[in-house]
Amino acid sequence: MDKTINGEKIESTVLFEGTEMMEKIDQGASAIANTYGRFPICFESGEGLYLKDTAGKVYLDFVAGIAVNLLGHGDKQYAEVLKKQAESLVHVSNLYWNAQNIKLAQTLTSVSGLDKAFFCNSGAEANEAALKFARIYGENEKYEIITMSNSFHGRTMGALALTGQTKYQASFSPLLPGVKYVPFNDSEALKSTIGDQTVAIMVEVIQGEGGIVEITPEFAKTISELCVEKNLLLIVDEVQTGIGRTGQYFGYQNYGLKPDVVSCAKGLGGGFPIGATLVSEKVAQKLTPSCHASTFGGTALASAASNYVLGEIESRHLLDNVNEMGQYLQEQLLTIQSQFDVIKAVKGKGLIQGIEIDDTLPTSKIVNSAIEKGLLLVGAGHQVIRFVPPLIVEQKHIDEMIGILKSVLEALSSN
Repeated sequence: MDKTINGEKIESTVLFEGTEMMEKIDQGASAIANTYGRFPICFESGEGLYLKDTAGKVYLDFVAGIAVNLLGHGDKQYAEVLKKQAESLVHVSNLYWNAQNIKLAQTLTSVSGLDKAFFCNSGAEANEAALKFARIYGENEKYEIITMSNSFHGRTMGALALTGQTKYQASFSPLLPGVKYVPFNDSEALKSTIGDQTVAIMVEVIQGEGGIVEITPEFAKTISELCVEKNLLLIVDEVQTGIGRTGQYFGYQNYGLKPDVVSCAKGLGGGFPIGATLVSEKVAQKLTPSCHASTFGGTALASAASNYVLGEIESRHLLDNVNEMGQYLQEQLLTIQSQFDVIKAVKGKGLIQGIEIDDTLPTSKIVNSAIEKGLLLVGAGHQVIRFVPPLIVEQKHIDEMIGILKSVLEALSSN
């Protein structure tokens, strides 16, 4: 299939070979810390749902920076917004106000139903703020936070303690105390874990890194009831599910939850780094100057990027598109499941979905084979492949992805 990037028509089936890209990768390996297991690809440009590497090969992107690039790649108006803002104001200290940040806070509180916003630079920072705000709310009398097994809340030390996966915590003991873990969707375990020092329950409505595991209506109801009964804060981590990915602005809006604290990042800036922690009035009234801060939180430039993204979600009716394309994606994945016994389940909502693969076929083989055929996919948890394309995805993109995925599974199944 022919594709066009920046006006250039490119045949995606052509395999480009040469030394330039490998030279760049070698240069990167010599200068960049080895904290990522990187694929041997170096990208240089993109447009819409397609990326082009430095060797000229084109890929269909169903990773989107791991649920970040909501508007795809190469959005000309997005670039113009950033250029215009950079020409007038990039950053001033949060000792002062800036108009772009005020506008963003107003929009986020409006669409979330919460009352105040704190800005930072990433999802981990947003969760660090959530943890600190819960501690402040507990006034040194209540400090324990209950989170879920198989959860993921970030890599900084506080967020790492909140994360219910030991594989991420190796080498970092002792962890921050005051965090307890319960099995996700286990109401009885949650009830029995709450104690006199419990201040908050923290949950993802869809565990992204945990394998695209969705909260059950029963567990959501239990959490809501316990938070009211025990006067606990409800913290919802929307770093991956927020900003439209589930078909609502925030994932919790699908489940009848009313959180007191919400963390978000990833898609919030459409690729520009920004995070936010939204709080209800009962939390906000406990916050005072100097209790928490972020030098670069909510800069004029980052806020302008977010304002553009949120404006496009509204003007282009992208929530409707997420619901429509999410349903179509799920239907196509279910069809493929019926054709390949190796697919054990189809999971997720909107444009955060996954397929669970039988242990007989490592997901790494599927991801690597897909890359060879010009499709970017990413894993999630144990034996799950995640689909988190830009919110602008169209039926033709899903059809193309499904076609490549099917050919990959056919080839691997025959080996």
